[in-house]
Amino acid sequence: MSVLSRQHRELKDGLLSALRDVARLADDTGMQTLTSELLRERIPKLEEERFVLVVLGEFNHGKSTFVNALLGSSVLPAGITPTTATINHLVYADKPCAKAVLVDETQRVVDPKSLAEWVTIESTKAEKVRYVEVGWPAEILRDRVTLVDTPGVNDINEARAEITYNYIPRADAVLFLLDSSQVLKQSERSFLEQRILRRSRDKLLFVIGKADLLSPEERAEATRYVRDNLQPLLGAEPMIFPVSARLQLAGRSAESGIPELKSYLQRYLSDERGRVLLDNASSDGQRLCAYLRQNLGIKARSLGLTLEELEARIARVQKELSGKQQTMRQLQARIVAESDAIKARIRLDLEEFVAAFQAALPSEIDKASADDVRKYLQLFLQDTFKQWAEQEGDRVASELERLAEQIIQITNENVQQAMATLAAELGPADTRVDLQVDTLKYDVGIFALGALGTGIFLFVNTFVGGMLTLAAPIIAVLIHSRMADEIKRQAKLQAAQAVQTAAQAILPRFQQIVDDFAARLADFVTAAGQALHRGISEMLDRALAERKATGLDVAVRQREIDVQVEELRKLEARLDEIRQTLWAPSVDGETEGFPS
Repeated sequence: MSVLSRQHRELKDGLLSALRDVARLADDTGMQTLTSELLRERIPKLEEERFVLVVLGEFNHGKSTFVNALLGSSVLPAGITPTTATINHLVYADKPCAKAVLVDETQRVVDPKSLAEWVTIESTKAEKVRYVEVGWPAEILRDRVTLVDTPGVNDINEARAEITYNYIPRADAVLFLLDSSQVLKQSERSFLEQRILRRSRDKLLFVIGKADLLSPEERAEATRYVRDNLQPLLGAEPMIFPVSARLQLAGRSAESGIPELKSYLQRYLSDERGRVLLDNASSDGQRLCAYLRQNLGIKARSLGLTLEELEARIARVQKELSGKQQTMRQLQARIVAESDAIKARIRLDLEEFVAAFQAALPSEIDKASADDVRKYLQLFLQDTFKQWAEQEGDRVASELERLAEQIIQITNENVQQAMATLAAELGPADTRVDLQVDTLKYDVGIFALGALGTGIFLFVNTFVGGMLTLAAPIIAVLIHSRMADEIKRQAKLQAAQAVQTAAQAILPRFQQIVDDFAARLADFVTAAGQALHRGISEMLDRALAERKATGLDVAVRQREIDVQVEELRKLEARLDEIRQTLWAPSVDGETEGFPS
């Protein structure tokens, strides 16, 4: 049964008809990828009237706890350190249930009580998971609402970065979670400006989490600060809700701010759901029509050329593509060389640190009493190593960010230059060819926003905790030592050895982080080159195959393309009319965004 109003149901029927006609026309012209996207994703989502509500925020901001508060129960694993490694879909079900959809498209039934084994960073299964779907009997999920819990937006793992270029465009509304301890950091502003505001400003709600940590005055000040800084970016006053998920889950709902947020969301779903769903679907249709028009334009242009001239022009485009692929290969080699240089510098930094630390230890031990040495030497070693690891992590992150900026800038320039060559050689005279290569996947923002944040955070804290084990020989010796001089003598010997052992343990992990980052960056470059070559070659191959077709009557084929272009023009007009009707002012004059 539809949850839309009568007017929206009528517009939905017209929009589905138009999208199916776009799919049929795309299929007629040989654009199977576009046809598949419409039939497998866009049309079913509109048919189901499923509303996607995505929760975003940086890692360690308590997104999973916040989602649990919205659901009214501790459904997802949550904790002090970052936990979420997968994208989690929460949907309505009469009884708790769960399944993992793996990267190979197979599915596994999951015990809802054992979600941590599938969705956390520590889990070995998470890397195989595309997303986890959890069914739960929560009121907010009724009427086909999907609540999406995401990893941190500053997580550079490629699979987890999917939220930035896959889920945000598909979201019907976005809840952006800020941390009350440091609201609206520069990295969050950058992410909003670069990743969301250009496309989704009307979808945004802002939530200040952990509001119970603030006094009423501090809460008001934090809200004012967020409002004053976001209003210029949004062009409108943002909706902001200070909430405490902890209080909600502790049964203190009236103090949590969650009921006010849920009431607002309910009103939004009631008043704006149909408009948002239809607008997203119609804008998708218009974008795909533009791509189809470009493809038809290239085919029409090829018919006006002799076969020899067409082959010559295609050869020039292919030559340009080959040159760009060679540049991509050079970038791969550069990534390897520069990451090796970073690893070599880490090794030198560590050697210098260990030498200085070991040289300073005897005097530090001599200055302390034997009791203090026994009590605090382990903590001293631990804190000193942590400080060095954090500083080194910041330095490594900065170097890798600079490398990513340079590599990705060159990659995007290659894409644009290849498309410019295609437009010059075969583009329709009345339009600019704009190949739909998803360059967002290769955007520096994915790397620059808190690069290595999750990896360094977990690594430093886990390693420092492991110093307990590394320092165990010291503890054993000092406990059994009786004389103060003997305690200090043993402390000097054992501490120096512990420092060396710790260095041998920390270096491979640091180097592995660099290797992992470099591999992800290299994967992005490879994917960009493949998408560029595949996308352009697909157009060229079709154009050449049609031109070489035995018995091809150019005049007849041109008329066929003219008919397809005219049909496409009518489809674009239908989609435009639907959007105009959709956004026509209502009786109360409200036409856009969240309800006020």
